[in-house]
Amino acid sequence: MKVTAFHLTFGSITTPPSAPTLWGHLAWWVRYSQGEAALMEWLEAFQHDPPFLLSSAFPTGYLPRPLLPQIQVQDTIQRKALKKIRYLSFSTFARVVQEGEKALLDSPELSERKSLPITTAAQTRVGINRISGTAQESILFTDRVYWLNNKEKKQTWTVYMQLRHKAGYLEQALLEIGAFGYGGKASVGLGRFEVVGSQEMNLPEAENPTHYVSLAPTLPQGEGFWALETYWGRLGGHFAHAKTPFKRPYLRAKEGSVFREKSKGELLDVTPSPAPEAGVRVWEYLYPFWLGVRV
Repeated sequence: MKVTAFHLTFGSITTPPSAPTLWGHLAWWVRYSQGEAALMEWLEAFQHDPPFLLSSAFPTGYLPRPLLPQIQVQDTIQRKALKKIRYLSFSTFARVVQEGEKALLDSPELSERKSLPITTAAQTRVGINRISGTAQESILFTDRVYWLNNKEKKQTWTVYMQLRHKAGYLEQALLEIGAFGYGGKASVGLGRFEVVGSQEMNLPEAENPTHYVSLAPTLPQGEGFWALETYWGRLGGHFAHAKTPFKRPYLRAKEGSVFREKSKGELLDVTPSPAPEAGVRVWEYLYPFWLGVRV
């Protein structure tokens, strides 16, 4: 599949970048840079004919492991090693979507332990005295942050887009979003990133697919193999200070979930009660990003 890839370098992040949250940042960018009317027009386009489809971000050169039927392995050590594999290199992903999980048995991710898991670490910071603006003695905070297992100080992630209509503003939007930070704790420096390049490329997928794997969270529909998660999102922009700062919770299928049929996806209404402002509706981006798989 032909896509446009944007490569982002992060420092510390509080959670791996997901398509719905990235889309939410883009929506706020439209609102603050072009105004309320432009945002309404932008949202209307996504209700009927999305100008682009967006994946979650993954470690550069890797894609999520499809949630296919698992193979039976007798060796305990090998079985445990297989369970730990979360991301696949492009070459291994291409084999797995065509041949199934048996392709993992002689993959570098298993035989050479070259998988690239995301690990968590504790990052300590000092408390700030709100009156003096200086460090508060004897107060420390510990945040959970995510890191890639590599030797680089910067972590490079890639987000993929299927451009359906002209959207030349995307790189500039990502640049400005990165300056302010992705996700929570941006005010203390977490989630900030730089756009270090973009390119057109082809993502691997199976020939004559029987199923489809999504690179973005989506609503589960029909038959397939998926993992569900309950999501409680926090409102962004100036709505973060609303009386009810959380979106309405919902169930979604994680990245890597596999379905027999392609669903169209939608913007889900997750407006809390009470709404952050009168007449406001809050939308969650839940369009899937499909690649073909043979099961």
